[in-house]
Amino acid sequence: MSDQTDFPHLNDAAKALIHASDAQRIHAIRSGTWLGYARAKEILIRMEDLLEYPRITRMPNMLLVAPSFNGKTSILERFLALHPPDLDPEGETTICPVLMVEAPPSPDVSSFYSRTLDALMTPYKPTASVQEKNSQIKLLFKQMGVKMLIVDEIHHLIAGSLNKQRDFRNALKSLGNETKVVIVAAGTEDAYNAFNTDPQMSSRFTPEELPLWRANKDFGSLLATLELRSPLKKPSNLKDPAKMLEMHSRSEGTLGDMCDLFKELAVDAIRSKAEEITLDSIRALRWVPPSKRKQYRRL
Repeated sequence: MSDQTDFPHLNDAAKALIHASDAQRIHAIRSGTWLGYARAKEILIRMEDLLEYPRITRMPNMLLVAPSFNGKTSILERFLALHPPDLDPEGETTICPVLMVEAPPSPDVSSFYSRTLDALMTPYKPTASVQEKNSQIKLLFKQMGVKMLIVDEIHHLIAGSLNKQRDFRNALKSLGNETKVVIVAAGTEDAYNAFNTDPQMSSRFTPEELPLWRANKDFGSLLATLELRSPLKKPSNLKDPAKMLEMHSRSEGTLGDMCDLFKELAVDAIRSKAEEITLDSIRALRWVPPSKRKQYRRL
């Protein structure tokens, strides 16, 4: 059996798995890990700064915008994991500095409040009025020390009528004003449309973008990081220009698709006993690019 030092293309965690069963290695690859690339780190640092912001009359907020499946929610979940709820020493109160909810499919204020109460894991009356839910949320925010509210999929806001959109925006503004929590809203490019129709909203939320990836040095470094963490017995050298360009072309520069494409290629490399990702395997893998999925039909 080879020593772990025989695999210099892997990090220690991947080396520890290199002699595991194929099933274990495939499970590790598909489980994935956090990718701390430069732009993600910048946004996390900005969110840390907002979390520690003193309570003032007009709290600063953030609007995180990204194409679908481009790493937005992963960054939010990473930040949430860095700031988990903490039980009070006496066990009576849970301290929850960061709360994350997903916006309802349409801009319904009562549904949004229900989701917020669910995230707080507190009992409430589903039939309670909007005002009752709002009062309960404000009280719980104070008791539990909520400092930041993350609202993902905020682009759902545009799925309702103009009146519904206005009511939802006003509810969000009011909640921020009355509780003095920082609000981080996140969504696709449609989030701009949801906020720009209200000058107060657009002025309160500083935009941060996650653009599509380009086939450049940063993209190559990202592929190299994935290769470093994946227990394949041979180096794949995905920073090779031809391989990098093919990976970028097939994923269309979307982070989530690139990661999924990589996982499928790595799994195929294990099952085929090739133990490396080749240019031919990248080209041969059955993979529908994001832009063609709406038209795709299985035969």
